[in-house]
Amino acid sequence: MNVRQKLNEIMTTLIAQATTEEVYHALLRLTQEEAQKKVSKDGKKKLYYISAEFLIGKLLSNNLINLGIYDEVRTYLAENGKDLTDIEEFEKEPSLGNGGLGRLAACFLDSIATLNLNGDGVGLNYHFGLFHQKLTDHLQAVEPDVWRDQRGWLIRTMKSYPVTMAGVTYQSAMYDILVT
Repeated sequence: MNVRQKLNEIMTTLIAQATTEEVYHALLRLTQEEAQKKVSKDGKKKLYYISAEFLIGKLLSNNLINLGIYDEVRTYLAENGKDLTDIEEFEKEPSLGNGGLGRLAACFLDSIATLNLNGDGVGLNYHFGLFHQKLTDHLQAVEPDVWRDQRGWLIRTMKSYPVTMAGVTYQSAMYDILVT
């Protein structure tokens, strides 16, 4: 099935009549399904890169490029009066950290994917990782970056572990983010 057929199957309306948000979520689903087909579990060993943060940036364009379907998607959207740049701007950036080490960790993830190694990055799922800075009456203020939504890049797994901190036990929840 090609990209056009798959997008038409995913969309609940015609692409030409769809909102930016509807097209984004259709592309998100398409990208996740195509990336899932490429997940490699081969090999006797698995590499884990553990970091408190992964500053991976926006994923849509990078994943479309790495899956080899960016140009096909861009052309198909243009034929239907949509600009892929507008869709890319709609995407929220995953806030999984806020520093240089988070960017370095993300580069390691890209390397694992590029080399087709059997590996995972393991980190924390921040609700508010980055902050928007603004000036109000010549004073700096920060607001949390609400990036998580129900139909984003996070894919909840069935894995869960108890975590005890300061005498209180919490139940963790594991999520995947596919990086092609």
